[in-house]
Amino acid sequence: MELKQFFILLRKKLIFIILIPIIVSVITCVMSTLLITPVYEASATLYVTNQKTNSEADLTYDEMLTNQQLVKDYKELIKSKLVLKTVVEELGMQDLTPAALSSKVNVYSKNNTRVLEIRVEDKDPIKCMEVSNKICEVFTKLSTDITKSNNINIIDTAEIPINPIKPKPVLYMLLTLLLSTFATIGTFYLLELLNETIKTSEDIETYLGLSVLGTIPSFNLK
Repeated sequence: MELKQFFILLRKKLIFIILIPIIVSVITCVMSTLLITPVYEASATLYVTNQKTNSEADLTYDEMLTNQQLVKDYKELIKSKLVLKTVVEELGMQDLTPAALSSKVNVYSKNNTRVLEIRVEDKDPIKCMEVSNKICEVFTKLSTDITKSNNINIIDTAEIPINPIKPKPVLYMLLTLLLSTFATIGTFYLLELLNETIKTSEDIETYLGLSVLGTIPSFNLK
């Protein structure tokens, strides 16, 4: 199919190319809103202090490397079975195991600093706030026994999230609109390629390799 024929096809099917993606994307947006349970996220932050020196300027290179490694260790310890099991017991969440809670918890180091952000996802906004704050509280206490140091400070406590992080109906709608547009155009293009019906004198020359000697015009006789 030549480029000119392709644009003629787009013009002929323009209404369908516009309507089909719009209908599909609206259905996707509505279904994602109705069928997918909202998931909320609450976050709290911890700060790993340095007890050997009084200021950042006094830190040696080895101490900076030690602190960076310590932050990595803390990221793993926060999601350890000991910490999460204590959180589950203190909050009385009998229906949740430490392994299941671990899948809801993510720990990040902000811009490779000693600030640790603990994010907790849950379908209940209040519950994810409580879990996030309890993890900070429990880890701050247990870190003294685990690492033999008291260098963890809670900077920001978690608050009740207002808006869910999932689902994202607007994003789903835009992606569906884009994908369905390409799919619709591709489908019409494929159908046109598979259609071997002779419609014009040009089709005779193209598909049959025959020369057209003449054409008989159609008359509207009444």
